Amino acid sequence: MPQLEHIGIAIEEVEAVIECFNDLLGIRPYKTESVAEQQVRTHFLDAKSGKLEFLESLDEDSAVQRFLDRRGEGLHHLAFEVDDADATMERLRAAEFTLLSESPRPGADDKRIFFVHPKETHGVLVEFCESTPADWSPHYVSRGDRPLATYERGDESAPPLVLLHGTAGTTCRDLGTLMRHLESQFHLVGIDLSGHGASSLPPGGTLTMNHFVEDVRTAIKAYDLSSVHLFGFSLGSAVALQCAHAAPDCVKRLALMSPHDLWSDSYVSAMKDQLDTYTLPSGQSERFHAHHEHADRLLSALQDLVDALPAQNDHLKETLSDITTPTLVVGLDEDPLIPVDTLLRVHETLPNARLSILPGTQHDLARGPISHLSALLKEYFSEGPA
Repeated sequence: MPQLEHIGIAIEEVEAVIECFNDLLGIRPYKTESVAEQQVRTHFLDAKSGKLEFLESLDEDSAVQRFLDRRGEGLHHLAFEVDDADATMERLRAAEFTLLSESPRPGADDKRIFFVHPKETHGVLVEFCESTPADWSPHYVSRGDRPLATYERGDESAPPLVLLHGTAGTTCRDLGTLMRHLESQFHLVGIDLSGHGASSLPPGGTLTMNHFVEDVRTAIKAYDLSSVHLFGFSLGSAVALQCAHAAPDCVKRLALMSPHDLWSDSYVSAMKDQLDTYTLPSGQSERFHAHHEHADRLLSALQDLVDALPAQNDHLKETLSDITTPTLVVGLDEDPLIPVDTLLRVHETLPNARLSILPGTQHDLARGPISHLSALLKEYFSEGPA
């Protein structure tokens, strides 16, 4: 079902409108972006239950300027998010609505968009938009012996939140959609952990948990962050735990999604099956190689890393019981790799933890309940000291 994504408002006096809404609501734009094709500059505000999009014309012949000339400042359109813009267009054409373009066009905020003519929607211009994968270029920071790929979103003055993907994941593939949902409230830094995505493998091609912890330390130092919130998914949650254990003063709050408390033989076996290119469907194998610059070497290194995990069980249990940092444990009710009883044990072992179970059936953050998760994280990380 389409959801209200934002309300578009055409404006002329940009600074005056921004100051007015700051006085009115106590919020300012978290993102400004120009769309050359439409000759418009957009200013996005997060109003919690929905976004406001201020539309500033960049050309006297633009559609927004024509609107301003006719009607002046005010409500321009309502935008609804859909999963498939092409399918929605076909459905509306079949219902004999007049559409203002032949196909979806690139829009602001990583969207594909199209509009329905307002003469058929009682004078209201209606936009439909579909989120697309963010096309981000990594910012490389020095890891000493090699470059580390990081990705930044959001206002630098906002609370800093570092995000960590899971085994064989990447920031853009696994965390991109979640970061888009969170960027209005946080200064986000996503890290491609060593060997993953655009980050290089360590010399010798081996991977350890210490490598990943040092990745986080490197990124925090490179972005000049004194203390941060940490979110980690699966393997990323273990890395986040180790970071909080090693430097508790640097971590304000933790959120662990699909964390482990025991690297069991059955879990290790399941993980190794997922990392075996001989058992991966061809399409999945191709996508894996497309997302990682060192794909084959990474798979080999991860196989060895997973083999070594059971030897760390005692250390993991000790780490969990020692961490007093406020922690949110998040899991899915039908995760095939991390059952609910595992989440309960992690929650019970951590001295200062809360638990939230979300609906979901796949151990795959990119295909998880992002809207539920983002709302949960916004509320949790925006709380004051525990």
